Amino acid sequence: MKRIAFVLFLAFALMSLLAPAALAQTGSQTQQTPEKYLELLRRNVRTDKVAIMTEALDLPQAKADLFWPIYREYEKEIATLGDRGVALVKKYATQYGQLTDEGASEIMKEWFSIKKARTDVLQKYHAKVEKAVGGLIAGQFVQVENVLGMLIDIQIAAEIPLLE
Repeated sequence: MKRIAFVLFLAFALMSLLAPAALAQTGSQTQQTPEKYLELLRRNVRTDKVAIMTEALDLPQAKADLFWPIYREYEKEIATLGDRGVALVKKYATQYGQLTDEGASEIMKEWFSIKKARTDVLQKYHAKVEKAVGGLIAGQFVQVENVLGMLIDIQIAAEIPLLE
């Protein structure tokens, strides 16, 4: 339990550093687009997520051999949802300050759809991990993934202004 708490603390610390680091890296002389910032953030997070998951789960080799192919499959599915999220942010950015009630409703419907799909994918892969390596590791996977997902959401939400 202490290991998971430490790893989640580490994850939070890393995520809190990602946005400023990403902005510093993109802070060249030209104005960077939100898409470039989001892509840089997503790239950094993918790398860090694997390192955090590796540390948190601390799997013996036999279980790691079963877990990591499932995790890679999970990440592919989650990446498609991330693509939908980036598209939604782009759509919002192009309509910012000119949103109608209908436009705001469309954006929120898509946001809820993405959130639901993320939960569905996590639930689906919990079952796969549980079958492959057991309930304890499957639960740890969900815990770590959930916290990381929330931290990513916070980082992105902090950069997006309120509907206007």
